[in-house]
Formats: sequence, C-alpha cells, structure tokens
Amino acid sequence: MKRAHIERLARLALAAWVWHTVATTTVAAVAAPTGMIGADTQAAEMPEFRRNDAGIQFYRFGIDQDALSGAPDQSALNQPLDNAARLFVRGSHFYRVGPDGRANTGDDARVRLYGINLSFATNFPSDADAVRLAKRLRKLGFNAVRLHHMDTSPGTQDNPPRSLLTPGPYPSFNPAALARLRNFIGVLKQEGIYVNLNLHVGYRFRPAIDQLPPLDNKAQETELGAPVHVYYPRMVALQEDYARQLIRALDLRGNPALAMVEINNESSLLAAWQRREWSAAVPKAYEPELKKQWQAWVMRRYGSYAKACGAWQTCSGDAAPPLLTPTDADYASSKIAQWRDKLDGKLRSLTTRLLGPTDPGIPSDAGEAVRLRDFLHFLADTDRAYFERMRRVVHEETDPLVPVTGTQMGYGGVLNFDSQAGMDYIDEHFYIDHPDYPGKSWDRYDWRLRDSAASGGEVLRILGLSLRRDARKPFVVSEFNQPFPNRQSSEIQPLMAAIAAAQDWDGLFFFDYMDGDNWSDTPSAFTLSGDWGKFAQTGQSALIFRRGLVAPLPTQVNVPLQQQARLAIASVRDIGAFDTHLAVASGVTPELASQARVAIDVNGTPQGKQTPIAANATLHSPNGQFDYAPLQRMIELRTDQMRAFIGFLQTRKAGDAAVSASLVGKSRGFASIVITSLDNRKLEASRHVLVSLAAAVTGTQAGSSPQRPKEIVRYKNDSQWVTLEADPGITGRPSGARDVEGPVWMERSQVQLSLRTQARRASVYPLDGSGKRMAALGANRVSLAGGVLTILMQADAAETSPWYEVVADE
Repeated sequence: MKRAHIERLARLALAAWVWHTVATTTVAAVAAPTGMIGADTQAAEMPEFRRNDAGIQFYRFGIDQDALSGAPDQSALNQPLDNAARLFVRGSHFYRVGPDGRANTGDDARVRLYGINLSFATNFPSDADAVRLAKRLRKLGFNAVRLHHMDTSPGTQDNPPRSLLTPGPYPSFNPAALARLRNFIGVLKQEGIYVNLNLHVGYRFRPAIDQLPPLDNKAQETELGAPVHVYYPRMVALQEDYARQLIRALDLRGNPALAMVEINNESSLLAAWQRREWSAAVPKAYEPELKKQWQAWVMRRYGSYAKACGAWQTCSGDAAPPLLTPTDADYASSKIAQWRDKLDGKLRSLTTRLLGPTDPGIPSDAGEAVRLRDFLHFLADTDRAYFERMRRVVHEETDPLVPVTGTQMGYGGVLNFDSQAGMDYIDEHFYIDHPDYPGKSWDRYDWRLRDSAASGGEVLRILGLSLRRDARKPFVVSEFNQPFPNRQSSEIQPLMAAIAAAQDWDGLFFFDYMDGDNWSDTPSAFTLSGDWGKFAQTGQSALIFRRGLVAPLPTQVNVPLQQQARLAIASVRDIGAFDTHLAVASGVTPELASQARVAIDVNGTPQGKQTPIAANATLHSPNGQFDYAPLQRMIELRTDQMRAFIGFLQTRKAGDAAVSASLVGKSRGFASIVITSLDNRKLEASRHVLVSLAAAVTGTQAGSSPQRPKEIVRYKNDSQWVTLEADPGITGRPSGARDVEGPVWMERSQVQLSLRTQARRASVYPLDGSGKRMAALGANRVSLAGGVLTILMQADAAETSPWYEVVADE
C-alpha cells in the first residue's frame, strides 16, 4: 500500500463503524441489522436515467452484499479448509498437501489464490460481523485475504480495535484485537478462505518507548517505511518477538488457514537507496551499526581493507571504508546521462533509437563502479539476512511448509532477486492511475488523476509484471487496483485475472475491501465495497483466474539475468535501466508476455535475442485468447468458456461470428463486458451464462435536488488531468473529496450482444442488487434466430443492471 496513503489512514480514528446500504431501483429496503455493520434505507424511486453535463446517462444502483445470491454468487468455488488444504511450494507454484497430509506426493493439488486486502479495523470484526464479512467475501469468489496494517496504529480502542498493538513498548498486544482476529481466522477457514499474514507493515519504532537510540531532529518515531528495522539488532530482535507472540496467540501452528507470510511491506535498504531516502534509513545514531556491518562485509569479501582499496582504486592504505551514500552513485554526470535519467520508461525505445543500444547491464571496470557494486551487494546481503532470520522464526513457530516472502519487487528492484533468494515466493504491487497531489500530500480537496486506461496502453505495464517473476518460484501480486474515480477502473479485475491466468501466476489480491474503518458502501479511493462497477465483475474475475477460464500460454520464455548484470543495472540511477537491459541484451519487452509465459532466470546464460515486437503493434496471443489493438484502445479476451470486450468500443462492432458486441446510443464509448459460462460448458453449448456490463461509477453531489451524479471535471482546466467537482460549501479548492456520498450512480452502456448458441429457447434476466432475477427482457430486447442469440441490454431504466443472466433450454 502506498506510503502516503498509509500515513493518511493511520491518522484516522473514527468513533464508530458505519454501514450505509443505498435503496435503489433494484435493491429493496431491508431492516437495519444490529452490530457494527448496519444499514440505512431510503424509499425506492421510479427508475430513470440521469444525464451529466456531457450528456452521458447514469442510473442508480446498489448491491445488498448480505443477500447476494444467484448467478453472481461464487460461493461454490470454496470448501472449508482442513488439513488436506495446507499450502506449500512445489516447484514454482502453490499446492495443497492433499488427503495424505504430506507434501510432494501424488495427491498434491495446485492452488491459485484470488484474494483481497483487509486493513486496520477491518481485520478485527465482532463475532457476528466476522461471519457476515467472510460470507460476503466467499460469494465474490475470494479464497484468500491479506491481513494488512495490523501494526500501524497502536491504540487502546477495542470496540473495534484498529491495531494489534497498544501504545506500550513494542510489542504490546491488544488482547481484544487478538481474540477477534483469532476468531475471524477460524470463520474464514470455514468459508474456505486462506489468510496472508503481514508482519511489519506500518509500525514506527519509538526510541523513548522501545529503548532505542535517538532519531535525527528529535523525531519521536521512525519514518514510515524507513528500513532502520532491517539492520539494527534490537529492532530485529523485537520483530522476532512480535512474530513469535503473534503466531502463537493466533494459533497458527499447523493451521491450514495460513497460506503465506509477508515479512516487510514495501521497505528494504535497497529501496531506500534507490529512492534517495537514505537519511531516514540511516539516522546518525544508527549509522555506526550499519558501518560496522559494512566493514565486516568488506573484510569477508577481500580479507583486508587494503585489498579492497586496490580493487576499488579509490583509496589507499588499510583504513576502514566509510559508508557510501546515494550521492556517491551519481558519478555518471555527462549531459547525455542526465538527459537519459529524466526520461520516462515509456520512451525507452525512442531513446535507444536516438542514442544507440547502450546496455546498462554491462558492468564498468572503473574503481568507483566496483566499489558501488560492492556496496549494493552488501545492502542486498543485509536485506537478505533480515528476511532469512524472520523466515526461520515463522517456520519455527508454524512449520517449514508455510510460504514466506520478504518484500515487494518494486521496493528494491533487480537486486531483490538476490536479497530474496532464500524466500519461497516473489511478491509485487501494481496500480494504474494512482492519485497525484500537486500540493500537500493527501490533500482531501486538491488531487488529480490521469483517467488512464489499461486499454489505452497501461496493459503493457500489466504484461511487464511478468519480468519481475523469478522462474523458480510462485509469483503473487498482493496489491492491485485502478482506484476511484478513474472512469475505466472496471477493467482492472478481469484483465489482471486473465493475464495472470495466461502467465500462470499464483496469487492476486485486490486492494482493498474497505478503507480503514470507514465501512461505507459508496466508492472511496481504493475500496471495492461501494464501487459497484468493479464489484459486479469480481466473481467472474475469480472464475477466470481460479478455474482457469483463460489457459496458460503454451510456451515458457525464461529471460537470463545474471548477477553481474543485476549489480550493473542497480548501479545506474535510471528507473528504466532494467527494461533497457532486457530490450538491448535479450530483445525482451513487456509485449512478449502476450506471446509466452515469461520469467527471469537468475542463473541463465544468454542464448540469443527474442524477435522484438514493434511499438503500437496489435498483439495477438498464439492461442487466440488475447487481442490488444493499441490504436483502437481495445482488448478482447476469447476462450471456450468466456469472452470479454474491454476498452473503447465507440461505435464499432467488436468480436466475431461466435460472440460480438457493439455500443448503441450516446456514450463515452467505453465499456467492460465480461461473459462467462456458469455450467462448465463452452459458451456456445452453455445453458447458464452471466454477462456483466460495467463502466464508470460515481457518487451523488451533496445537496443536489433532484439528486444527480457527482461530475468528473478537468483539474484546473488542464486537459491532462481530472478530479471530482468541488463539494458544496468548500470554496477555493479544485477537488471534491474522494469518499463520496450516496446513492451510487453507474454509467449507462447500452450494448447489443450476439451469442452463437445451440439452444432452442433462451430467457435473459437483468438482476437486481441482490442477484435476483427481475422480469425477463421482452421480445423487443431478445431474439434467437439462426443459432444466434441477440440481446439489447440497458435499453430502459427499469431493466438496467450491470448483470444479465442468460438461461437457455436444450
């Protein structure tokens, strides 16, 4: 989770948990239940479309998560977790041990995890809310939760707790939080949902309380993410104590619900070096300890300081070497190098054409370069020692089968392949269109987005995640999102699921279910609850990934990346150096992941180059499952049991004789359409099909009468950025708050869909907010002739829904 967002959430301290259920044209009013998760109700209104200032139509919609049933309900994917369900790593994937309870035997079964993050107080529901929340997640097809930010906000609040910790010396545990979480894990286990246990995420060590040396500038706590805790012995020992006590208190030894453990969220010494956050990582009182470890490393490597000086050609004699700083890395200062550093990674191919195929993976023989590579090697080894110590603790307290990872690949880069050599799997985080704050970080009323789209080019970044995978290990993306109010965000889950399935990855975790302890059912930044466009396609995305509705690409390409190349790449102050090296040395770009399963071979020997794929070329996967037309900004997914049309259809007819779709009437031209068979048959033979149709989602402009959708507007009239219209009563600020008021509005996407079918008769039902069938579409909306079923969806407000269920007769 991004650090600035963590800091904002860590300051939240709401007095109560509030749950708002919006009564809409498709959700009946229900009595408010007692307990933490409540419900407000409104009288239902006559259904109608409402136009925004651009003339785009919206309709009101809300989902009753507790009552959800029928076609959107994917509960059947899960079974309670017993001893046969314990996870372990076999080869490069996760497996269950099977009925014999032993790993690496004939009854092992492959497992993919489709999960979601829970943060802060969401991890500590009451007994009643634990059951309701677990059932909600199961219905969405989730079989894992990531227990995140449990250490970030120590406090005394216990109903509900916001943290496992109290303000006492670390680790001082909140017994109410432990009891609630232990119960919650048991409930999740019964619903077939594994847990991903996060250890250090947001706890900031406090010298005065934790008996540590003082921080610079009399700071009372370490900075968020600053990796002092990676190398300072007392901090490491305290984390070991925290992990042991936590695992014991949660009764996780041999517990089949424990899928995996993450040691350190978004933090490492390598990351602090790369991000030029070195002063926070090495406060003055802590510098002697890291210097001592560096000098010991040099002695082990060279045998004497004099021999090290001889190799580095930067010193003489037998003096102990000082610590390096990132400034020491900035030795390449030519104007060309400076210009290269400023270029965005997306222009890498252009710079290569202009400046020649310079390979940053070729190590320099210069003494300063050798010294720098040694220091980076030391940082990787220090990170590795911390990770491996904590992994031993986890295995001692649970069992050696539990998969453990260190930190995310984006927080350390290519040398994380070295620092995590002893870890069981590789983890990464991924976001499209994370909000930007031109002024004060996380200013509620001054923020902006690009409103970018995966179908508009960001899909190449998703494909590029495959280049962060170690070929020997499972690969997990434990955070991903395209946050509200990005208008294309409904595309993120089906695309991630499809690409992950094609690449044969092992885990995806959406970030997140709810924003801290603000239990709202309106869209709010990163939340799934209330963002009904994303929500509507969650179950189908789970099917795509967990059931393999998209098959793995038939060919595997392991890209060699030897240690000397990794060290050379890490030495360059250029965020695109890794991509440049792969393109120059191996002919590998993200586009390759549309053609083959791709991973890094850290011990591989170069065997020649891949044939490069031209920029802006239309990508067709060899098995016909994936098409991306960048100029048309359209993605099609095509398999036996699912089809999807994602992007800017405009007025074109997309698809083929088997399945086609086109937008009808005035719209922005964007839609995310996912069609899945629910009876394990091919679509043409299926008798039970779910169609989801989603686009933009927004809230209601406060005080509007009649109520209207909150507008997306240009940020300060800049065509490159968007924001939400200002809230009433807030003057002189360019943005409205991203935690919007209800009811929720969904963008209308009138679509004509044609499906080739073997059925003789078919009925099509729009579904209400609980997944129940409304009146079947009439003959003016549905026709079946010549083996082709044609459906007009979202044609009338009374029959408009993001879900349509097709039921056919033999």
